Amino acid sequence: MLVVNSLISFTASENEKVVERVLWLNKAHDYGYFFNIHSSTFPFERSISEVEEGLNRGSVILVEKDPYSRLINESDIPEKHLSLRDNAWKVIRDIVNLEPFVYNSAERRKLILKKCEAHNIHESTVIRYLKKYWQRGKTKNTLLPDYYLCGGKGKDKKASEIKRGRPRQHGQVTGEGINIDENIKKIFRSSINKHYYSSAEKSLTLTYELMLKEYFSIESKVKGKVEIPVIKSYGDLPSLNQFRYWFEKERDIKKEISKRKGRKNYDQNHRAIIGESTTEALGPGAVYQIDATVGDLYLLSRFNRDWIIGRPVIYSVMDVYSRMIVGLYIGLEGPSWAGAMMALANAASDKVSFCRDFGIEIEKHEWPVAHLPESILADRGELEGSKVEPLINNFGIKI
Repeated sequence: MLVVNSLISFTASENEKVVERVLWLNKAHDYGYFFNIHSSTFPFERSISEVEEGLNRGSVILVEKDPYSRLINESDIPEKHLSLRDNAWKVIRDIVNLEPFVYNSAERRKLILKKCEAHNIHESTVIRYLKKYWQRGKTKNTLLPDYYLCGGKGKDKKASEIKRGRPRQHGQVTGEGINIDENIKKIFRSSINKHYYSSAEKSLTLTYELMLKEYFSIESKVKGKVEIPVIKSYGDLPSLNQFRYWFEKERDIKKEISKRKGRKNYDQNHRAIIGESTTEALGPGAVYQIDATVGDLYLLSRFNRDWIIGRPVIYSVMDVYSRMIVGLYIGLEGPSWAGAMMALANAASDKVSFCRDFGIEIEKHEWPVAHLPESILADRGELEGSKVEPLINNFGIKI
């Protein structure tokens, strides 16, 4: 099915593949206007039946992926880009709406010259706006500037004898500074690995100073009983800003936290979370999670309020799908198999009678849980070992 904005592709010659965009169709009179998106030509007329015949034979194919298709959030577009887009649209909007007259070269030239006079711009500017509009899909956002393609993002610039970047601004300091080539980068990496990525947690500035001492000192002199390195002149040194730039460019956050804070700290507090247990639960009762927490308080004896009897260990069992607390147990023994089984037994008990034991009256629908789950999810503690086998064999629960 050939529609406006469709892309068609065919082989024009032995090595030339052409991609054209459908700009306008008149099926009643069997003709339409097309635009070659990879050339600088103007729109041209084609027979619709010839194109459809090529589609049926397979010599012409519909291109599914539009190379200029971009979904853009309006709120993310900078004000400057919006201004450039709107100015360009103001110039061509009256022209592009005059279809099919705009595709006639004589009529188009008259319209373009009128716009040049009205907006005081060159003819080539209007033509550039029109071709960009036709090439990229006939929408207003096709006129946005292509600044996102500029700058060689992610590509390192080649070092030469001329210093890259702005001149240094340090008053009377002489020397333009140095370019960062591969040898300097190796020194940066070596110093960062040695001093920054370590449990000593040295700052980046101190790492930079230690690097200058190790790799950029000419000699050393003794002052009193202290050996002091003599560093090269400022113009022959990489600056702290250069050092910081390459550090940020090649920074390894995982390595930084693991080396400075410890691997255990990284795994516990900083590693990426790639999933959650909720995805494993198909419904209520599918998966229960069980865990113990030592309460952040101390209990006193009922016989003597001056006696501290310990901190409570709170076991809770939660249904993963509904997030409901389905069972609990509070005791004074540490996290153990017995505590875990008491919590699980509570999960399978009637909650109306459980609450009545503590003088709390509830209806069954308020806490409708008195069941065992299909599977239990726990850490590698109480439920690891042979003690859990009767639970698996008698009740068919997956651990």
